[in-house]
Amino acid sequence: MKRNWLYFLIVIVLGVIVYFTVLKDRLGSYSKKDTAFALSDTTTISKIVLSNLKGDTALLEHSTPSWTINKKYTARPDAVSNLLRTLRQLEVKVPVAKSMHNTVVKDIAGRRTKVEIYDTKGEKMKAFYIGNNSDELNGTFMLMEGSKYPFVVNIPGFEGFATTVFFTDETDWRSREIFANAPDNIARVDVKYLVTPDSSFSLVRQADGSFDLLSNKKTTQAVNPEIVQYYLKQFKLLNGESFINEPYKKDSLLTVSPACVMTVTDRSNNSKSLKIYYRPVNYRTKMQFTYDNKPLEFDLDKFYGVYNNDRDLAIIQNFVFGKLMIGPGYFYRQRPAGGNTLVEGIKK
Repeated sequence: MKRNWLYFLIVIVLGVIVYFTVLKDRLGSYSKKDTAFALSDTTTISKIVLSNLKGDTALLEHSTPSWTINKKYTARPDAVSNLLRTLRQLEVKVPVAKSMHNTVVKDIAGRRTKVEIYDTKGEKMKAFYIGNNSDELNGTFMLMEGSKYPFVVNIPGFEGFATTVFFTDETDWRSREIFANAPDNIARVDVKYLVTPDSSFSLVRQADGSFDLLSNKKTTQAVNPEIVQYYLKQFKLLNGESFINEPYKKDSLLTVSPACVMTVTDRSNNSKSLKIYYRPVNYRTKMQFTYDNKPLEFDLDKFYGVYNNDRDLAIIQNFVFGKLMIGPGYFYRQRPAGGNTLVEGIKK
């Protein structure tokens, strides 16, 4: 019996020795500062700086109720949300093997993206460097500022790499919002067609909250208030597809009359306008001929949009904005239906 107890004691002692000499060296020899990539409470963040060795910098700052990018533009809510969620979920998968250590550190130093996070007092909470992705280990090489030990970091349950949210291009961070007007805060909508002026109209809020329809087409028929409200709700959030950072193209468009000018004025008398231009057919255009095989000059699916006081040029989709480009007859219908005035003009 005593011999059995002796064997048992020896096994326990050996196990403790193995843990401290082998496993602990593998899993527990790193301080929390070496592995503290994640941040459990992102509500304390006031500023995030993303920078790379090319000189690109994305300065994200929290400005209630939104975030700004480089002190100039509103940042994309979805991109900021993805970044904050990633910061909460980052998890160290494994330390970088000793055989790869020098290579990984050298690679991070040569092509890294640096992430700096600050709290509401302006104090740096943490900073780390992001290197390449590791396909074999399904993670990304990362190194905490001030640490000597890189790690493979991933997001549990996510099939992809964390690097996709840490980008530095200002344009990619910018919000593509063109209109964001709650129906109850809209005082007036003006839709003006330069080519077909008889299709132009205005919706004007009255003291009792109803809207009058103003247009060149005279009728004694009353507008359908439900259709008016349905139309106004479309302005709640309308985004462009992508920016076009080619000043010469925007300047060229501004020398000619737009096909349509859409203006929304809120109840504080603040107005936003969108100038819509036809976009010529190119090799990427989905539909290049009419159904009777006549070549189309302009794209039926996409237009150019100039907005933000003529500072921005973007591609806008007919799928998103087409439901707004209607004529005054739309508001007399019993249900939302009607042709797109600009698309009909292209077809003709």
